[in-house]
Amino acid sequence: MNIKTNILLRVYFIGLICAVFGIAIIFKVYSIQSYKGHYWKNLADSLSTKIFDIEAERGNIYSADDKLLATTIPYFELRCDFASTAMTDEIFDKNVDSLAYYMAKYFGKKTESQYRNELYTARKLGKRWHLIYRNADYMLLNKVKTWPLFREGKYKGGLIVIEDPKRKMPFGMLAHRTIGYVRDNAQDIGLESTYNQYLAGTNGKILKQRIAGGEWIPIKKTGQIEPKNGYDIVTTLDIQLQDIAENTLADALKSTNADLGCAVIMEVKTGAIKAMANLGKTTEGNYTEKYNYAVGLSNEPGSVFKTAAYLALFDDGKIDLEDSINTNYARAVFNNNVLTDDGHNTQYTFLKPAKALAISSNVAIAKWLHYNYKDNKKKFYTKLSQFGLTDKTHIEIEGEPQPFIRNPEEWSFMSLPWMAHGYEVKFTPLQILTFYNAIANKGTRMQPYLVQSITENNKTIESFSPKSNKTKICSEKAANYATQILLAVVEDSKGTGRKIRTPFYRIAGKTGTAKMSFDNKGYTNKNLSTFVGFFPADNPLYSCIVTIAGVEGEHTSGGAIAAPVFKTIADKIITSNIKNNKAINKDTLYAYVNPPIFSANKFDALQIIGFFNNTSPQVNNNWNFIDVKFNNKNSTNVIAVQDEDKKVPNVKGMLIDDALSLLENKGLRVVFTGKGKVFNQSLSAGLPIIKNNLILLELK
Repeated sequence: MNIKTNILLRVYFIGLICAVFGIAIIFKVYSIQSYKGHYWKNLADSLSTKIFDIEAERGNIYSADDKLLATTIPYFELRCDFASTAMTDEIFDKNVDSLAYYMAKYFGKKTESQYRNELYTARKLGKRWHLIYRNADYMLLNKVKTWPLFREGKYKGGLIVIEDPKRKMPFGMLAHRTIGYVRDNAQDIGLESTYNQYLAGTNGKILKQRIAGGEWIPIKKTGQIEPKNGYDIVTTLDIQLQDIAENTLADALKSTNADLGCAVIMEVKTGAIKAMANLGKTTEGNYTEKYNYAVGLSNEPGSVFKTAAYLALFDDGKIDLEDSINTNYARAVFNNNVLTDDGHNTQYTFLKPAKALAISSNVAIAKWLHYNYKDNKKKFYTKLSQFGLTDKTHIEIEGEPQPFIRNPEEWSFMSLPWMAHGYEVKFTPLQILTFYNAIANKGTRMQPYLVQSITENNKTIESFSPKSNKTKICSEKAANYATQILLAVVEDSKGTGRKIRTPFYRIAGKTGTAKMSFDNKGYTNKNLSTFVGFFPADNPLYSCIVTIAGVEGEHTSGGAIAAPVFKTIADKIITSNIKNNKAINKDTLYAYVNPPIFSANKFDALQIIGFFNNTSPQVNNNWNFIDVKFNNKNSTNVIAVQDEDKKVPNVKGMLIDDALSLLENKGLRVVFTGKGKVFNQSLSAGLPIIKNNLILLELK
């Protein structure tokens, strides 16, 4: 028994020891989790490192006239290191209340007491990467740096500034779809997409360490790979012409309540796109650049295609300007199918090409095309291919569809007469414009393009020259014939474009009206109205196409809807092109009415004063910009715009070009909204200039 008792005592003793050790282990685990969990978590986090990208600064996009179309604006994420050893309790306690007040006043997301509690909690937990504010602009950042606590310096104040750049377009929606964008949550479009490999640059690398809360902070060690910033691209777009095209188009769409529209201006000799405006109606009834219709909208063109049929006949020597055809009072029969001129032109019998195109006779061109190519349809198809109408334009923007022209083997007996006036074929507005531009260029077909160079720090890395077909699309004689009949559309007293005739310069072009169709869904009850041509016709500078769809009302033809828009665009371009065009209003009285008060650079202002008052007021050689006020015909007040080197100038009343020039020369970064003259500036005149500071201008 004694032995058994002895064994049991030993067993109980060992069991007791095990129980004590077990309780100790459980207590230790509980202690680690409850009392020292934060310490060990921080220690574990501090052992985690990872390599992150340093995002390269994206390159800028410029217009041909050196205006900034797209740029990267610096925004900032603000954080604070509350575990900084230099931030003593005395410094924190002294500033925390005032800091909470400023955060509530300028951030406005929480009350002062809520911000105070948040700051105390972050300090107590020793947060090293506490978020203060996201998306702060440069002006707000400068304010924050002067606030209590943060003004104590980098270490005592704990402020951490992380740059978070955003892509901005200084001219708002102007050429928005052409410029495009690259975003994570949307399809890449426009030049931003096409030239992304140049604009994006090369990201750098940085080693970061994970801290409490899962945040990653940079490890300050050597070996960081710096990013290589992106190249800039210089486009062919002209901001003045883009503004003319877009505003004129917008006015027309609003007045007719149309669904959509586009306007493209091309430089005849080079193929450079100087403006590309695309506007569509939103669900709210407003108009915005929602789709690039110029490049992507493919539809039967209607009567604007008749010019291609006539050019084929001219180039093959089938007809000339003196030939005529019997239109039988605007009625023809093809294989028991009747074709008419839609109720008009019934007073005519024999028509020459110029008159036939001027009045847009379907019957005339259908009969000419049918009689000359019915036995050799492939020859007409080859002619269209020669004109470039069977291929894309290869503009630098993605999404251009292939022109639709079926192979001749698939044509029916009615195909030639129907194709003659723009059906059974489909093109985009840009594809039609490129063809007309070749006529203006005496048969030389230029490839349209939008980018003229790639640069780095104003040094050209790569340049793009105009490209043309190796051979002309037609003889110069045929191109001249085509020009003559296009002039008749505008200059003939019965021409469908007669309402846009002007005595100051000549327009050659063609109206077109076609039913809208979508894929295989058939025709809609809405028209596509077009006018395409070039000006001044005697020595063409620009070709232009205007296409408007879905107009409400009785008059929806190309002559009634699109042609007036074309003329307004052309008028504005001609009258603004002072160097290349003679004045068209030099004998009118209204040209000499004094303008209101204005601000401009010194040289432009003196020219305006001399024109209106024939005087030359005294201007200090040191003045760069001046304010001008006309008192009467012989009296002018001229004062200097405040332009001290180290102070923000007053640009109110200036046009945006002059304001941009003045402010950017001072080292400021400019963003503006609206159109017209500057009526408000975010940085008051007279404030000290901080280089690269951001200034917002409001125009109206």
